[in-house]
Amino acid sequence: MAYRVKIGARLDKDVRRLLAAQTGRAIGYLSGVIDEGGSSIHATRKALKRCRSILRLAKPGLSSKTFSAHDRAFRDIGRLLSHDRDREVMTETLRLLAAKSAGDDKAALLSALDELNAINLNGASHLATEENISRAIALLQAQDHAIHNLLVKKGRIATLAEGFANTYAEGRKALKAAYRINDDEAFHTFRKLLQNHWRHCQLLVPAWPDLMNVRISAARDLSQLIGNDHDLSLVIAHFKTPSASTLDADIRTRIVAAAKSEQAQLRAEVKPLARRLYALSPDDMKRLIVDLWPAALRLAKHRRKPETTGFPVDDVIPLLTDRQI
Repeated sequence: MAYRVKIGARLDKDVRRLLAAQTGRAIGYLSGVIDEGGSSIHATRKALKRCRSILRLAKPGLSSKTFSAHDRAFRDIGRLLSHDRDREVMTETLRLLAAKSAGDDKAALLSALDELNAINLNGASHLATEENISRAIALLQAQDHAIHNLLVKKGRIATLAEGFANTYAEGRKALKAAYRINDDEAFHTFRKLLQNHWRHCQLLVPAWPDLMNVRISAARDLSQLIGNDHDLSLVIAHFKTPSASTLDADIRTRIVAAAKSEQAQLRAEVKPLARRLYALSPDDMKRLIVDLWPAALRLAKHRRKPETTGFPVDDVIPLLTDRQI
């Protein structure tokens, strides 16, 4: 089922539908019922992020208690699975860094890879992961049941527009902070908000598919770059901690230096792209959604073919006005 709002549906029902679809997929990935290739842990964590983005978009219509409870639940499930994923990420990041390096730097990075691979073969680590997967499935099943009672107090387009603009504003603020503070945590915060904006554009793509698809593509590419930055920060944090590695101090220093050098290049590349994506004001973004909604309604009424890339004609349904929702 498409990850997007059905504009003609009641907002509370649609939020529950979207959340149920993602929790169902997450349970399927972890239980092995759904196999799309690649890492089931990674696929599950992406589904959990989609759930949290749905909640953020609908946040203006949720009570603070309801939003916090569901958001915290999805966050904690993701954390159960993060250790295994972080080790996968560090291994791949070290492999890429080693491919770009030479001499002593390359030797240091290959030593780090050998160390991580040895840890990955540890049977106890595998057992701990299995326990976390079983617990995550149980918690997801509880959430799948709980979301059927989720109440959205407001049902107007203003709810979605406000949620869209609020997260965009937070991302804009986090972008400025990341380059002012220039530390790993600040960039990670910006990346999380950027991913929310990306997913909000996906959810609201029926408002104007061509426009939203441009923003989706730009945000996705930018998120990948900043994701690489975060992957490097995991390597840096790991090898800056003496107790985390048995490698000699000079080898760990070389690994950290190589990761920081790559990180600096990435941040220089990201800056102009991010400024372009966040060029408009939050008020502009809010008005955009509010103004596009009736335009989408008129297009549907006249049964015109949507101006879209990847937006099937069959998905066009009668839309409700702001007053009717």
